[in-house]
Amino acid sequence: MSGGADQNQIGVMTMSGRLLPSFVFVATLLAMTVPSAAQYSSAVKGACKNDYKRFCGVYAVNDPGLRKCMDKAGPSLSNNCVVTLVNAGEVSYQRATQRWGHKLQKVE
Repeated sequence: MSGGADQNQIGVMTMSGRLLPSFVFVATLLAMTVPSAAQYSSAVKGACKNDYKRFCGVYAVNDPGLRKCMDKAGPSLSNNCVVTLVNAGEVSYQRATQRWGHKLQKVE
C-alpha cells in the first residue's frame, strides 16, 4: 500500500516539474504585456493626479482599463494634464485637440 503512495507522490512531482516551466513562461509573458505603473512618468503622475482621482480612481495605476477610462474622460481632463500627456507622448496632439476638444498651442 505504501508503494502506491510513493508512486502518486512521484507522479505529482513529475507533473509539477512539467508545469512549473510553463507557468513561469506564461507569468513572464503577462508581465511583459501588461502596462506597469513605472510606465507613466513622474510628470504625468503629478499633472494628472487630480484628474485620475476624479474620473478614474477606481482603477489601479497598473490596470489596463485606466487608459480607456482616461481616454473617455479626455474632454473633461484639466489642460495641465492634457498638455503633459501630449508632451510625454501618451496622447497625440490630434486626439487632444480634435477628439477631446482641448485648445492647445502646437510647439514645433
